[in-house]
Amino acid sequence: MAMNNYKTALVTGASSGVGAACTRTMTEAGFKVIALARREDRLAALAADTACEPLVLDLKDTDAVYAALKGREIDVLVNNAGLGRGYEGFLKSSPEEINEMIDLNLSAAIHVTHAVLGGMIERGRGHMLHIGSIAGLYPLGFPVYGATKGGIHSFAQHLRMELKGSGVRQTEVCPGRIATEFFDTAFKSEDDRKAFMDGFEALKAEDIVGAIMYAIGTPQNVNVSLIELTPTQQMPGGAIIDRNT
Repeated sequence: MAMNNYKTALVTGASSGVGAACTRTMTEAGFKVIALARREDRLAALAADTACEPLVLDLKDTDAVYAALKGREIDVLVNNAGLGRGYEGFLKSSPEEINEMIDLNLSAAIHVTHAVLGGMIERGRGHMLHIGSIAGLYPLGFPVYGATKGGIHSFAQHLRMELKGSGVRQTEVCPGRIATEFFDTAFKSEDDRKAFMDGFEALKAEDIVGAIMYAIGTPQNVNVSLIELTPTQQMPGGAIIDRNT
């Protein structure tokens, strides 16, 4: 039996990175995991390794999200799917890239939550985990990405109020830089990516999964509301002063 007698987990963005690592760990812990992502070949390989249930779906298709999740009994939701664009600068981002980030990082996460939360409340138990970012807590210079993750932070904080008395727990996990495929697509230039990621030891996907499993495994009377974790060499916050203007 999985943690706290939870049986079924839904992991979004499960085809790589944190989502794939989470699927592997949760199946090993006894969960029946529904692994949701767009890349069918990746999900098929993951299912062969873990016996998870693959669910091929584009989360930006809102109608398809509700159709696919209707009636499913989900005990744990890991709202992990997301992407980064526009790391070279706000004005260098295309309108399509801006919409893509907002649609996937924020809107889709809210809709997935909306689709599964009603069943959790009816059963009087469940756990939602939203993968945010330190970019949603501190200004790091990525306006649109930061806005989407700031939206997740605000959504989680407000929804926590609404969940009073429901028996449903909620955790927001806010990582710093993680060594996954996320940054392979976040930068158009390989030189920019290397400059951003090289020279220090970044977090691993397994580090984030450890935080997720800790929050799930705490006793039912404990709600771990927010976890912030960064590489030891990364310190968010501080001030930038331009004395040349």
